Amino acid sequence: MAAYGTMDSAILGLPYGLTQDCFIESYPAAEAVTPGRPVYQTPGTVTSVHSTYSSGDVFMGIAVASQISHIGDVGTYAIYDVVNVLKKGEIWVQVAAAVADAPKAAYANSSGLFTTTASGNYDGGCMFRTNQATVSGLAVVEVNGIKLVA
Repeated sequence: MAAYGTMDSAILGLPYGLTQDCFIESYPAAEAVTPGRPVYQTPGTVTSVHSTYSSGDVFMGIAVASQISHIGDVGTYAIYDVVNVLKKGEIWVQVAAAVADAPKAAYANSSGLFTTTASGNYDGGCMFRTNQATVSGLAVVEVNGIKLVA
């Protein structure tokens, strides 16, 4: 009888820990969305989310990993798919640069990666909870609700 291996502890878009309080809501995707990336909502379009920031958008949270498998886009949410969005809790994200001395504020860049650099990036009110020495590695970010990105 075959045995299953242990699950990876760090998967892009996977909520961190099972004992934490988290809040997840679902929205249709206005465009393709990658799990572990921030999602935004344009005021006046409260029924959908998108991953490309536009001026005046509201940070809604981070897309949660999906096991939906489309032939050409495994692991992503296609347009009109229902996206599960972590609005409060901790989740694994990809970093744009090394992170040290967590906890530190986490800012999203235009590619959806997270960094400690505020200048030129989007403030969703998130906080790094773990360190990551490797660029493009995974780190845990705490999300504390929706926020108007200024």
